Amino acid sequence: MYNCSRVLACASVAALSFFSGGCASIVKGTTQAIPVASDPMGADVKLDGNKVGQTPTSVEAKRKSDHLITIEKVGYQPESIAITRNIGGAVFGNIIAGGLVGWGVDAISGAQWNLSPNTISVALKVNTTAVAPAPASTSSAARFIEELNKLDEMHVAKTITDEEYAKMRTSLVAKYSSG
Repeated sequence: MYNCSRVLACASVAALSFFSGGCASIVKGTTQAIPVASDPMGADVKLDGNKVGQTPTSVEAKRKSDHLITIEKVGYQPESIAITRNIGGAVFGNIIAGGLVGWGVDAISGAQWNLSPNTISVALKVNTTAVAPAPASTSSAARFIEELNKLDEMHVAKTITDEEYAKMRTSLVAKYSSG
């Protein structure tokens, strides 16, 4: 015969681990606030090509994706900064304490990632050309994100090695980041 209290305890633990969310989802959330400042102040800030405010500001970016922040002001050269995701330290503790269910919640929600850099401050350079340059285009942000997504797909499909992935990712970040 089964011990009723033992069965009840096992069922309770299983239910708790199933219904409790991932640790990073609860502690960090699925977005990350990134403070953005510029000298001079009052520059337009775009996240992935969409205007989200003027400096100084804080941008809420989804942890699940890579992003491109562009800072523009008339009379100055635009600056673009790649925001990339890196695995957060809470993931490993979550796997140990919460098991695969907790990690799964964090992986699906994107909470397992940290975005880097976590603060942006740029000194815009005066545009010395007679003709004002075109603002950084939405298409460059879209291309950056598209190329990173394709790279991620190749890595998940194991068509490239971890080493190739790291080198190609670093190259893309350098390609789309100015300064």
